[in-house]
Amino acid sequence: MAQPSGTAGGLKVLPWAGLKAALSLNFDDSNSSQVSNYSALEALGVHFTFYMIGNKVSTQLSAWQQAVKDGHEMGNHTYDHASSQPADVQGDVNMGASTVMSALGVKTYTFAEPNGSSFWIAPAATVNFISRGVADGLMMPGNETTPSWQNTYCFLINNSGSLSQAQETSMFNSEIDGARSGGGWRVILVHGFTGGTDSAYQPIIIGAYTASVMYAKSFPDLWIDTMLNVGAYWRGQNAVQAGIGSMSGAGTYKWTLPANFPPGKYVRVTVTGGAVSQNGTPLTWNSSGYYEVSLDEGSLTIQ
Repeated sequence: MAQPSGTAGGLKVLPWAGLKAALSLNFDDSNSSQVSNYSALEALGVHFTFYMIGNKVSTQLSAWQQAVKDGHEMGNHTYDHASSQPADVQGDVNMGASTVMSALGVKTYTFAEPNGSSFWIAPAATVNFISRGVADGLMMPGNETTPSWQNTYCFLINNSGSLSQAQETSMFNSEIDGARSGGGWRVILVHGFTGGTDSAYQPIIIGAYTASVMYAKSFPDLWIDTMLNVGAYWRGQNAVQAGIGSMSGAGTYKWTLPANFPPGKYVRVTVTGGAVSQNGTPLTWNSSGYYEVSLDEGSLTIQ
């Protein structure tokens, strides 16, 4: 696409990095079947988010260290996955994060609420920029109140153990189709696979899962990435759009990022025309149809 040459201004953030929809693939609970099937997962060539229970990290330490090396996200699922409200909820959240940091050397930016319990929401928000619940739905660009960024949606297959591989695949594929038709961000949650040694919740057939991921990969307009990366784009877009406000012409646009926001993230924008720069450095137009804007800079100038 040719660089816009009209009147300076018209700043817009492209949803989902300029693609039609987004998909994040989550695993909760650090289950044994995730580790035993890791080679099949890694062969899919996408990045997953593994929500770690702190007190289980050491039981499969080398496997999780390899997952970090392979570029997957390690998220916080508390230290001990308490089923009822612990005396120190904040401490459980913080200890889950510190254990992942000490064992795996990575900071956790996103959180998954054990059992979807609401008592985790406020404590998690003090140290994470996104927390995931268990209700089903799509996150849409420009809206982080329905759902709240503190309790985002996900799809969890309702599997009593009676579903066939074909049925499971069909259910996952339907969720992928819904994301593309709706233009939103779908999160698919799996706890583990059949055959594990620690009774993963709602285990599914590994063949059904890999088939559905390959189905998702067949769509070039679908962005498949971690909760960290898609979530940063989603909330980053909302921050920039809030900074744009009613401005439409040449000038400097400023924004404020949410608390606990990860560094080094970008959004893709388009304009109607004008020279685009950040802190005096001109941005290069990408012929695929966008300027790439650093969120860390906090401002953008069109003149």
